[in-house]
Amino acid sequence: KTMPQDNPSRRKFLRSAVSAAACIGWAPWSLYDSDQTSEGINLFGNRTSFRYALPDALQVGGERPIPESQPPIHSLPIITGNQSTYYIQHSPIGAHPSPAGEPIPPVHLFHHEQVEGVKADEDYQAWGAIERDPDDWDWSHHDKMCAAQRAAGLEYDAYLWLHCPPKWLQDGVKPPPGAPNHFTLFRCMEHNLPTKDLSIFDPATLQWFERYYRSQDAHFGGRLGRTYVALVGPYGEGNYPLPFCRDWLDQGHCHEGWWCNDPYAHRAFQSAMRRKYGSLSQLNEHWGTNFHAWPAVEFPAELALGPAKMLPAELRTDPNERRRWVDFMAWYHQAIPDFAEQVYLAARRYIPPERLKMKPGGSAGGVNPLYFGTYCPAFAKIAGRRRLRLQPADCSGQIFGDGWVFSSYRFYGVPLSTEPPGPLTRGDFLRRIFSDASGGASELFTYEWTLHGEDARRWIHLYRGAPSRKDAAVYTPTTWYRLNGSLAPSIEAAPALRDLMDFDVLDELPILDGALKRHRVLVAFQLPIVEMSVLEKILDWVKAGGILIARAPKLPIDVEGKDDLGRELFPELVDPDRSFTLARVGKGLTVRFFYGDRDRESEFLDLATRAVYMPEDWIPGSVGAARVDAGRDGIWTAVFTDRLLFYNTTSSLLTASFYWRGKKRAVPVEAMGLAEWIWS
Repeated sequence: KTMPQDNPSRRKFLRSAVSAAACIGWAPWSLYDSDQTSEGINLFGNRTSFRYALPDALQVGGERPIPESQPPIHSLPIITGNQSTYYIQHSPIGAHPSPAGEPIPPVHLFHHEQVEGVKADEDYQAWGAIERDPDDWDWSHHDKMCAAQRAAGLEYDAYLWLHCPPKWLQDGVKPPPGAPNHFTLFRCMEHNLPTKDLSIFDPATLQWFERYYRSQDAHFGGRLGRTYVALVGPYGEGNYPLPFCRDWLDQGHCHEGWWCNDPYAHRAFQSAMRRKYGSLSQLNEHWGTNFHAWPAVEFPAELALGPAKMLPAELRTDPNERRRWVDFMAWYHQAIPDFAEQVYLAARRYIPPERLKMKPGGSAGGVNPLYFGTYCPAFAKIAGRRRLRLQPADCSGQIFGDGWVFSSYRFYGVPLSTEPPGPLTRGDFLRRIFSDASGGASELFTYEWTLHGEDARRWIHLYRGAPSRKDAAVYTPTTWYRLNGSLAPSIEAAPALRDLMDFDVLDELPILDGALKRHRVLVAFQLPIVEMSVLEKILDWVKAGGILIARAPKLPIDVEGKDDLGRELFPELVDPDRSFTLARVGKGLTVRFFYGDRDRESEFLDLATRAVYMPEDWIPGSVGAARVDAGRDGIWTAVFTDRLLFYNTTSSLLTASFYWRGKKRAVPVEAMGLAEWIWS
């Protein structure tokens, strides 16, 4: 199994805005100016030109407009949210329909947030809560929310839930003039039953979504700040249906599974395979099947058994069946990003592109289970092409999961916001900041503003869109993952490697697009089955001078079972007296470590460290990265163009020892805390 998903009721509904008054007693930033020492240490990280005026004293529950004479207040790239969730919950499509609604927070609460640097407090808009009867759009609740936020100086941002259609449409009421004449819901493979989410495979879904944007634009116009590109998963993110919103929406028949059993999905799959193979004879040859016509091409029969009975990768030994399964998974994972791009193109007809962003889902600390459909690199490739800001969920400083997402965003040039998986301790929040900064984030989203606002303001200067320097990358075994192989050996080993060096986490998609050229060392904790095209890219990169360090008790094979490229990568025979072999391949080098899983992990990590910092031991004349991190000390180090950033992973006060310009230096770092050392 892959890493488990966080609590299904994770994140989202922490009512930060209604208790924001608890944050008003903040010390001015100037109080921290004296914390700069002769070594350039700034433990508080107050590197910002912003100054804030504290709000006027207000009685609890009091409301009054912001005085006209108030000095200009600059917002930081910090967003909070979760407004109107109870309004949706009590609407006709909600989990608990009732007239209860949701009160609008008073202006002064939003004003407190704005004075403290918050840019927006997102408001959730659900199509089924607004258009409760055909063509009768009731925006009154959101008008009040918009007015309160704008009066407080916040921009009004809308986060959309369009995937669950209005009750009248579900009940079979005839669509109004100008609307699509039908709709299609996702249907599961296991029971052949529909859920209450619109299918991405029916073109009418895109038309319904565009209809909403058109109505939203006609009503709000210039009052809108930013709007999310609406997707179809839980919480409006980039997943297939999952039963994680039962407290908020009436999801109907919904479970973890495969959601591609409607007629449009079958036709979309057949068309994709026709484009891939060109002829039915070629498809039958690669799959070992005997389909007589394209409309007869079917999904793998395994899908009807549900995800709990998926074969593990180790049991997928037939090359034809393996190819068929990988083809399906590649199509299934690509379908939602392709739909997302079409929704983006529809939305930008009404909303300026710079005011759009998207939530593609997250990584659950590692990589989500296959059936979630959250293939983050594909979203990154599309968003990079469109310069669309993405806000992935589950960002909490998990080394492999965050790296898998952020590395793709960095490569494809995606503006990055981040969002947590749910409640975070202070230590976890600071670890998240360290990860965000290292990954090149430029905006922070938090549901827990009252808990983490002070730390967010203290460190927001690190959100500059500039990632830390990384000489190495860790390989994501994407093909193995799609075969239902466990990524636990890679995920669990990543934190120990991070204590020794900074690195990207490269998926096979960016590798195919040339991402390896940005790195000198590739560390592969797993290299069992890899698409031939990916192995070719790795081999070409090594020949050009790259260094591959791989756990490979067996030679890697491609999906068809061939090990030709594996032999080229690792031409040396296994030496029973050694744990690894070295081989010069072109201008580069491969190191094959013979122990699998996590056996003798420390020895393998030492080989990776040697490749990054001391490659001249193996390749005369080569130059490694300058070593800053002191090694196994529980402190992670990130190197930027003008500073070093440290995160203490332990529960004790530690001193970060590091090397800079020929000298060994030291910085104290509080338990599970941050510190920085600035030289410019």
